[in-house]
Amino acid sequence: MPKLYYASPRDLPLFDRSAGAKGRVLQTDNATMIMFELDPKTIVETHKHEMEQFGVVVKGSLAMIIAGEQRILTVGDTYRVPPGAAHGARVFEEPTQVIDVYSPPRNDLFPKTPKP
Repeated sequence: MPKLYYASPRDLPLFDRSAGAKGRVLQTDNATMIMFELDPKTIVETHKHEMEQFGVVVKGSLAMIIAGEQRILTVGDTYRVPPGAAHGARVFEEPTQVIDVYSPPRNDLFPKTPKP
């Protein structure tokens, strides 16, 4: 992937996480940032991964559960998911946007292309 100093969303690869959850990915050497667009009533099933995740709600609202603790998050609210913690979310009645950051960077987002 080329080194980008500046990028518009249209310049970034699209990560189609699941029905109703699509994100634009910015990958660096030390972290991954994904700008997710979440459709109304989207459910992000409970899952876990070994990288730390943190984020902020920039549009809309959702209920999020992290390690058994649930909160309703609205614009400006932040969250942190420790490595290995189970977490998921449910979007309410309006389109919602969150920005997630993962460290170390995620290497599981796109299929690997074989080297010649």
